[in-house]
Amino acid sequence: MDQRYQVFISSTFTDLIDERREVMQALLEMDCLPAGMELFPAGNTDQWSLIKGVIDQSDYYLVILGGRYGSMTEEGISFTEMEYDYAIERGIPVMGFVHADADEIAAGKTDKNEAAAGKLAKFRAKAQTRMTKDWKNAEDLGSKVTRGLIHLIKNNPRPGWVRGDSAMTPETRAEIAELEAKIAKLEKKELETATTGASHMNDAYAHGQEEVELSIKHEGYAYGRQEEDGDLTYTWDEIVDVLGPFMIDEAPEPALRKTLNSHMLSEIQGDPKSWSTGWSHESAEISDRSWGAIIVQLRALGLITIGTKKRTVSDKAVYWKLTQAGDDYLVSLRAEISSVIKI
Repeated sequence: MDQRYQVFISSTFTDLIDERREVMQALLEMDCLPAGMELFPAGNTDQWSLIKGVIDQSDYYLVILGGRYGSMTEEGISFTEMEYDYAIERGIPVMGFVHADADEIAAGKTDKNEAAAGKLAKFRAKAQTRMTKDWKNAEDLGSKVTRGLIHLIKNNPRPGWVRGDSAMTPETRAEIAELEAKIAKLEKKELETATTGASHMNDAYAHGQEEVELSIKHEGYAYGRQEEDGDLTYTWDEIVDVLGPFMIDEAPEPALRKTLNSHMLSEIQGDPKSWSTGWSHESAEISDRSWGAIIVQLRALGLITIGTKKRTVSDKAVYWKLTQAGDDYLVSLRAEISSVIKI
């Protein structure tokens, strides 16, 4: 696979223009992708996020130290040293190239400020605690970079970059095709299961005339906004009877919950002994916990399943529908109820 590596070049700029050009040429001849301050103003603190992003995307980091410490931030740290420290922090393989003889550097390419010169000396010492090579001039630096980077790549493998058409090998294509076939098979099986649903109710769980207590909040207005919490007790048959007809076809959960809330409000209004009466604009709302318990129980019984119809992207609601077992149970429940009702 034709793999290329992105290499970040860090250094001061105006004093090392020729050296940077030589390094970039060496990297290009190695089919590497050079990256560095040519992409952004090195002394602009607003560009620090961009600089970090480019370093993050790089496979290797090279720092070139000459006779200048470079422009500094308000904290007194040069951008070159900040870049170096960030590359170390991110675990990117680093290699330094330090001028072999500081006394041989032209006066116009060295720091006149003693404080800056001191900071450069400390930075050189820090860089030399890791892999470094000395260089004398631009041509020497270019050849040292080539040999040094070969060694760095060999001992520190990195992901690199590949062309999109090269990344898709025949083996990868075959593997993807196999995975797609498995996914399609599983989706088909899941769809078939969801369509038919459970054929028999799992009566190992509470159902029928067994009762469940639901927590609700009752709100309304009577001399101001009023609110009270309480419980209502239902059998599982009553819950299926209220919600089941709406799930013969798929129904969104918010609508089902609203249906149960309306049913509970009717219960409250018909029971003045247990609840406040005479309120206006009343509402009743089942608690999240109780609603969740209903959904879990009906699923455990095998009476409902998640809907599978295609919907718009903006429709985020969960849809529920009766399984075959749920439909059969609702029919038998309704038939039994009808037998005792005078029609």
